Amino acid sequence: MGPKEGNAGPEAPLHDARSRRWLALALVPLLVPLTYAVDRGSHAGRTQRGVRLGDTDIGGMTASEVERVAGELGTKLLAEPLEVSVRNAKLKLPPAKLGAKLDAGGTARRALALGRGAGVWSDFSGWVRRWTAPAVLEPVLEIDAALLPPLFEEWEKDHVDLPFGGGVRVGAGAASADPARKGHVIARERAAGVLARGLASWPRSAVELPLDEREAFTAPGAVEDAVKRASTILGDAVTLSQGELSFRFEREDLARALRSREPSSREPRVVLSLDVAVVEEKLAPLREKLEAPPENARFVVEKGDRLRIEPGKSGTRLETQKVAAALLEAALVPARSGPLPLEKGAEPELTSAALEALRVTKLVGRFTTHHPCCQPRVDNIHRIADLLRGQIVRPGETFSVNALVGPRSAKNGFKPAPTIEEGEMVDSLGGGVSQFATTLFNALFLAGYDILERTPHTFWFARYPMGRDATLSWPKPDVAFKNDSDAGVLIWTEYGDDHVTVKVFGDNGDRKVRFKVSPQQSIVKPPIEYIPDLTQPPEKDKTMEPGQTGWTVFVTREVVLADGSKKEEKRKVVYKPRTRRVVAHPCKIPAGEPGHSGEKCPEPDGGAPEE
Repeated sequence: MGPKEGNAGPEAPLHDARSRRWLALALVPLLVPLTYAVDRGSHAGRTQRGVRLGDTDIGGMTASEVERVAGELGTKLLAEPLEVSVRNAKLKLPPAKLGAKLDAGGTARRALALGRGAGVWSDFSGWVRRWTAPAVLEPVLEIDAALLPPLFEEWEKDHVDLPFGGGVRVGAGAASADPARKGHVIARERAAGVLARGLASWPRSAVELPLDEREAFTAPGAVEDAVKRASTILGDAVTLSQGELSFRFEREDLARALRSREPSSREPRVVLSLDVAVVEEKLAPLREKLEAPPENARFVVEKGDRLRIEPGKSGTRLETQKVAAALLEAALVPARSGPLPLEKGAEPELTSAALEALRVTKLVGRFTTHHPCCQPRVDNIHRIADLLRGQIVRPGETFSVNALVGPRSAKNGFKPAPTIEEGEMVDSLGGGVSQFATTLFNALFLAGYDILERTPHTFWFARYPMGRDATLSWPKPDVAFKNDSDAGVLIWTEYGDDHVTVKVFGDNGDRKVRFKVSPQQSIVKPPIEYIPDLTQPPEKDKTMEPGQTGWTVFVTREVVLADGSKKEEKRKVVYKPRTRRVVAHPCKIPAGEPGHSGEKCPEPDGGAPEE
């Protein structure tokens, strides 16, 4: 008998289980979207689940939190060099070399945009994938694209077999063809992307730059034509000339210097040139002879003390690149010679206009001293006169002879000659320059300028005006003055065999100079130095040096200026006495003097001795 109607049979539980499974399966399409919606809602304003930035899971983070993580990652990225393979070379590329910068804000915006706004299905499918495989976010890292081309060119030059359009080889002084050949170049756009991704990746891994094979541009017959021209260039030496100046480049120099540049679409020929380093090697030792410094404009004093301004001249120089080009051009003509390309060099520091502005218009002071001809001291007088001729002192400036001339030395053109040192006459380099100092001092004195420093001689010399002499040594004493006028001062020197003259030109406002020298005062007789000599007859002394009286004088100078005001100065000049040296028999030397014997002098002709 079958089951009763209305009672569940054994198949009822199985039916229920199947029903529940089918119900669950029917609900899945509803539960997954619901879960996605809930999860998406819980991450509003935050990054989606399953997103990584570098080593860090940034799912659920806010923008500021992502920026912090990005900043930490950027520190590591910018500190770690990227290993780059270029052909067979392994290079380390510091990110700073490409100006790499990490944009933390841009990275945060990219993180929050991930999984949003790409379309419903794309956003949903991405969410599903991230449950099993997290999405790795690439940070926003910027590089300076302008730094890439020179870097690629450097790497190509050092590590890549570049295509070659042909050129010229030089060996054993002869030219031969260097044929064209295929090569490779860095694929610029792809390589830029590889570097950008490599710099942004963490942890870092090496990247390899892609290369493209290229065939160089070569114009038909370009290499053959270049070999012919190179053979002509290497034919013989080349000479460049300008007036009396000449520069010769030997055949072996041409062979060392000759270079070729392969053809290109812009220049279809093989370009020949000379290496400027080789040209400069030969040119450098001759520059001093071939080039000229600028010459300043200068005053010239003509007959009758007329002033003329001689204009200055620009310097001349040789630019190595232009010399190399001129050599190459000359090597291609039958004469194998050409012009030396002298360039205009530096301008003179002192121009005619600058000299005119100084208003040096007339002679305002002069003085001459005389001396015997042809002594070593005269050479020193002439030397210091040459050094001071043409010196210009601008308004308000101070001029010092020692500051200009420096120490008197053989290198500076001075010779040994007698001079006074600590009151004694001795030979020293530059002896005699005090005569020039006296001459200069008097010219300035009479012109009415402000004398700042001057020291008279220890002893008076008759060749100088009393009270108006000056001495000179290194580093002191000195002769110095201030140009206290509104115009420049020109010092001009002239000399002959027996005299030296200093002329001072300027515009002193027609100053009037009056001076006077007092009578000699405080007369001091010369001391006597006895030189004992037993062979000297007692009745007769022999004077070796006559000595000289000492005295004091006062020199007063009154300068009347253009406005009628007066400047008066009074200087005391003391001349020391010069010792009289006498050779005498010891018996004649007074008691207390060195050499006094105390013995009685013998009588003349064998007579009785003196009492």
